[in-house]
Amino acid sequence: MKKSLNLLFAGILVSATTFAQEKSATATQAKTFGGREQYKTFSIGVSAGVLAPVVVIGGSNDFTNWNTDFGYSVYLKKQLFHSFGLQGSLLFGNLSGDNTDAPNGLQGNYKSFDTKIAYAADFKGVLNLGSINFMRKENAVNFTASAGLGLMAYAPSYVNAANATIDWKGKAEGGKDYIREAYFPIGVGTKFKLSDCVSLDLGYTMNFVDGDNVDANYGKPISKDKFSYTSLGLEFALGSKSKPNLVWANPAALVYDELKDNSLKEDVSKLKVRTTTVEGQIIDLKKDTDGDGVADHLDKCPNTPSTVKVDGAGCPLNVIKN
Repeated sequence: MKKSLNLLFAGILVSATTFAQEKSATATQAKTFGGREQYKTFSIGVSAGVLAPVVVIGGSNDFTNWNTDFGYSVYLKKQLFHSFGLQGSLLFGNLSGDNTDAPNGLQGNYKSFDTKIAYAADFKGVLNLGSINFMRKENAVNFTASAGLGLMAYAPSYVNAANATIDWKGKAEGGKDYIREAYFPIGVGTKFKLSDCVSLDLGYTMNFVDGDNVDANYGKPISKDKFSYTSLGLEFALGSKSKPNLVWANPAALVYDELKDNSLKEDVSKLKVRTTTVEGQIIDLKKDTDGDGVADHLDKCPNTPSTVKVDGAGCPLNVIKN
């Protein structure tokens, strides 16, 4: 398993380096309130890592020792907002453990177990915790948290005290090879930006199964099995190269860029010139040279003394106009 993991991780890192070195096309500038259509919102991901029949928060287990086994996953994600997306995932691999540290290497009639996960399919919401940043315009690292609901199909087997392997294949409900049960994935992750289209993902997911069959051992009447997946992978954004990736878009930087936009500055400067011109024209329209209370452009009798009462046309009231 270690050799497989090393080869896969090496492949992921080589691919990541290759993509990071590629020059991407200059993305068009998105606009505030412009909608999701101006961004890349779909992405696919692949990962490989370690499966273990334990979770970091602890809890009881039916076997004294747990093993690490190879696992791999693929997923499709739709980013709905800067900080939230929906993701569908498929996970494959094996889980195993044993009772080596128990007296005589046994707990009850169980020495060890090995379980094949035919698939674990889940649908979850993903919070992007680093999308809005007032400290930096562009993020290179994002943190995520996720939770959802899934269905897994698995085939457990165990070795008993007589060293006989008891396989559940063909003994599941209806004589099927795989047991199917719901599970609840809760995860955290760190995303490293390699380019606007490619990111390197480090993740840890705890999976809580709605049953106690995963390790082929009904340990306690009210216990539920659980397992974890620690992974390293790549995520690839889908869509036009001219569009920015919504996962990495910072709305605070977007608003700032619009305020500092040169075209906006030019429009503001032109507006100032127009305003100054209009203000000058208004001052000219209000000019009353003879002080009779009638503006010059309406005054038909200019230079009327200010002490003389005038009509609306600026002429003395005792003068008959033709």
